[in-house]
Amino acid sequence: MRNRMDELLRAALAPTEVPSDQLNDRILHKAKENRQMSEKRSYRRSIPAAVIAAACILVLGSGTVLAAYHYLSPAEVAAEGEDSALEKAFLSDGAIYVNETQESGGYKVTLLGSVAGRNISDFIGEENGVPEDDRMYTVVAIERADGSPMPETSSDAYGDMAFYASHYIRGLDPNRYSIMSMGGGYSDHVRDGILYRLLEMDNLEMFADRGIYVGVCTGTFYDAEAYHYAESTGEMSRNENYGGVNALFQLPVDKSKADPEAAAKYLEEFERMMDGSAESEEPIKKDDTDLAVEDFMQLLTPENIDEYAEPIESTRQTCRIEDGMAFASYDLGDDGAGEVFGWIETLFPDGEPGMSESFSYSYSVGGDGRADLQIETYTLNEDGSVTFVLYGPKQEIRK
Repeated sequence: MRNRMDELLRAALAPTEVPSDQLNDRILHKAKENRQMSEKRSYRRSIPAAVIAAACILVLGSGTVLAAYHYLSPAEVAAEGEDSALEKAFLSDGAIYVNETQESGGYKVTLLGSVAGRNISDFIGEENGVPEDDRMYTVVAIERADGSPMPETSSDAYGDMAFYASHYIRGLDPNRYSIMSMGGGYSDHVRDGILYRLLEMDNLEMFADRGIYVGVCTGTFYDAEAYHYAESTGEMSRNENYGGVNALFQLPVDKSKADPEAAAKYLEEFERMMDGSAESEEPIKKDDTDLAVEDFMQLLTPENIDEYAEPIESTRQTCRIEDGMAFASYDLGDDGAGEVFGWIETLFPDGEPGMSESFSYSYSVGGDGRADLQIETYTLNEDGSVTFVLYGPKQEIRK
């Protein structure tokens, strides 16, 4: 009944002349601020659709009608994550709004919007000591096609549901170039039974002349069965015979933002990092009682890691091997969770059993300046399987 009512309202309220999505979002954002400043009235999106439509119609001029409808805006999703800088970025003229919905595998996936740029988030991470300040952020909404609510992120049922969302670049193999290998991550929020995923990764605007996709498929890793990738043309398309979710959108990035020179440099560095040929500095020789993260990592080798760090046994597992990659995932509760992978040829170039010399790591810094460091290790076993385990330092490490 609600779905039918929604369709009727959309048809009845559809304007012949529509303001831009950015203007719509600014108006809604201002309305939200006014609500928050008034007499502590609650705002619930579970109000019946007819009431929402009737209450939120704004007349902007002759023949122009705007209705606040159904989904949180990208800016509101950023606000849910308490990221005011990103919220402002989504309200800027540079933001892209799409609002396209596709249905597959019993779910509806809607690409809401995207924005990219430097320092547009309150949460700037680091990769091997280098700030990741030039990023692309995109919001998708995922809901069940039958209207039943998605589980809250705090519930056990949330762990039973997995989606892999990523940007992809036309002409580059999506199995190799995706959120997992291009500095990515995401956060999930559930509001009124709809899952909102905010994904981020390296800024891909430099590839705007090639074309950029946004895909959402079932699982925790890219599923090559979900899509068709044509090497001859570089085109991606949905596999209509796939049984799960396999939404695929084209992100309308302004082609004038393309930078072929920067793109070529990015890909060159990407390949160097993936094949392990990136240059490294000489190991820093200093007392190991007060090391910074980068200094500590330079000290580590497969031979001495047990001297400086200890395994987190709950993360030990046999990796899933697929398409030349070793995949693993872990969940440490309040201490974080992750989905990781490594190219086997890069991790073990000589094919000899033992721990890989290639260490990846991540860390967060507390108010006292101490770093909570997690080190990813892969070990090739005699039978060809690969074991993954996280290590943590035995000593205090600072940023």
